[in-house]
Amino acid sequence: MILAQISDTHIDPENPNGADRVSDLERCVADINRLDPLPDAVIHTGDLVHNGTPAKYRLAASILGALKIPLHVAAGNRDDRAAIRLAFPTGRDLLPDTAFVQYSVDDYPVRLIALDTLSATTNMGDFCDGRAEALRVALAEDGGKPTALFMHHPPFEVRESTYGWQFDSQDGIERIRRALDGKTNVIRLFSGHSHRDVRGWIAGVPASSTPSVAIDLRLGDFPAELADVPIYQIHKINVGLGTVTSETRGARPADVAAE
Repeated sequence: MILAQISDTHIDPENPNGADRVSDLERCVADINRLDPLPDAVIHTGDLVHNGTPAKYRLAASILGALKIPLHVAAGNRDDRAAIRLAFPTGRDLLPDTAFVQYSVDDYPVRLIALDTLSATTNMGDFCDGRAEALRVALAEDGGKPTALFMHHPPFEVRESTYGWQFDSQDGIERIRRALDGKTNVIRLFSGHSHRDVRGWIAGVPASSTPSVAIDLRLGDFPAELADVPIYQIHKINVGLGTVTSETRGARPADVAAE
């Protein structure tokens, strides 16, 4: 199974870099559509828009609607949960009658579970008892099916950042850890928020955070040829072995990609 991951697009026409961010996302969508073979799905690990409004989500949805493959979205701290539910499919709801955007997609050889890590008070992460219990129940439903989780905030230490632990407190991370403890079928955790390419672990599960698609917000060091190129990641999952191989790709303009 192949997943493409994009994150932290921060679409915002009101920002001085707004037009560039639209172009960055358009280039990623076009590049993903040119892949052969096509990925099975795209996951977006949050902050689709910056301080969400209906107009910003309409713009983001119009760009992402050009994808030739299914898209699954996690909510970021700059997103609006209700707007995400209206603009994008959110799978089988794991927390009905709540605001949380936490859901399962069981259509692939690997089950995908989107987790809601939004805090009610800050831009950092949080994961309450209710969300943790919903995750435990979902993982218990088919304990043998390989499962990948995707969320906005990385639940591991990002040592390169000023905010190494990007949750309000260790309590939220500990709830995720306990929900995953002993779940050998959870093969990978994907996140965003840090705007960097970093890796970590939680409860024995390999985890990663992908750089922001928005070039003006991207952090970290990259090869010179990617300095002015929007990037995304491809994750190739060996279902039988439960392993994941990840690649960072530069989304070049169509005229360059065709050469």
